[in-house]
Amino acid sequence: MTYRHIDMLPGMHDVEPDQFERLRCAMDELRTHLSEQGYSLVDTPLLEETELFVRKSGGELSGSLYTFTDPGGHSVSLRPEFTSSVIRHFIESRAALKLPLRLQYSGPVFRYISSDGNGRRQFTQVGAEVIGDGGVDVDSEMIWLAWAGLKRLKLEEFRVRVGHLQVLHKILSTFGLSEAARLFIISNTQALGHGSVDVSSLMERARQVGILRGGIDLGIEATLEDMSRETAEEFIQGVLRESMPVPVGRRTTDQIVARLLRKVGESVDPGTFKEALSLVECLSKLSGAPQKVLNDARSIPVVRDLDAKAFDGLGSLLELLSKRGVPEADIVVDLGLARGISYYTGVIFELEMAASPGGSLGGGGRYDGLIKALGCEDDVPALGFAYNLEQIMDALSAQQTTSEKAMRNS
Repeated sequence: MTYRHIDMLPGMHDVEPDQFERLRCAMDELRTHLSEQGYSLVDTPLLEETELFVRKSGGELSGSLYTFTDPGGHSVSLRPEFTSSVIRHFIESRAALKLPLRLQYSGPVFRYISSDGNGRRQFTQVGAEVIGDGGVDVDSEMIWLAWAGLKRLKLEEFRVRVGHLQVLHKILSTFGLSEAARLFIISNTQALGHGSVDVSSLMERARQVGILRGGIDLGIEATLEDMSRETAEEFIQGVLRESMPVPVGRRTTDQIVARLLRKVGESVDPGTFKEALSLVECLSKLSGAPQKVLNDARSIPVVRDLDAKAFDGLGSLLELLSKRGVPEADIVVDLGLARGISYYTGVIFELEMAASPGGSLGGGGRYDGLIKALGCEDDVPALGFAYNLEQIMDALSAQQTTSEKAMRNS
């Protein structure tokens, strides 16, 4: 009997013995580095309840999960990252843990990519989390930790790209926008910086999803805003009795009334929204040397009038990084940086090769709202980062090849 040859799945890779040994040595070196800084090793299951990853991860990560139903009827997923699992472990064991808690982890993670993609569906992360400390000092510790680990592996010509979502939140809060409007703008910050979307297209999209006023066809928003809730309910009920004598679809008349009132209460004035969006577009294009970016941001007239102090926290972070020994030349401040996972709330950063920005060696940030979102009664500040070990090994191999060529040519 002849059997068909079974090819390896796209995005999956065999690791040869010499490659595996180099990977193992690099992982051990990074683990030692983290241990020396007081980070205890923890391990979590490869398989978790799917809800753990989708509750706060955002569309990008949710769309790349390997999810299936197990024989017991539970929706489960292969872990796409460690942070959510580490936080689940913390919530379950909190009574026995002392804060602040410093943990490290390492192992394979899994994310789906299309068959024509060039990435890896399985790759290795080594990372760390600090739970229970919300200070800027620990922000600088985390960035230094990530930077120093790559230095320990003797990687050269890399840099840390730093952004700060809290800066955007502070500035947007001065416009009086709804939470939905603020999150909409922040989720599109990176696209604005890259120029893949513009203010006009985002205005139209915001109108379509009901963020802006003007989306209710009845044309009564201004009238409803001036009414008490009871009067507004009676008014809408009267309109509906004339135009829709029976429930529409699965919605009752009461549900339609509640939805209209909610949309009116949460909708945003288009002029204010456009002003905020235009400011974020301007900020999102600021990227480069730390002090220059800070000075340029603070000099924008609208920022100066609103809250120039919003950048003080970022300035303090950069000062602490300098004191820890991270050269300014190794840092790029990018106000358009917005990592794809939606639970980040403060400082965020990416590790990348200076000659090929965009290819991530790892990264992380602060996620102060995640612990409560995953079931803890209280908000607990936390942040973390993870290395993409295979990307680092590729960068080290390329660095060695370049060095060998230079030696031959000298």
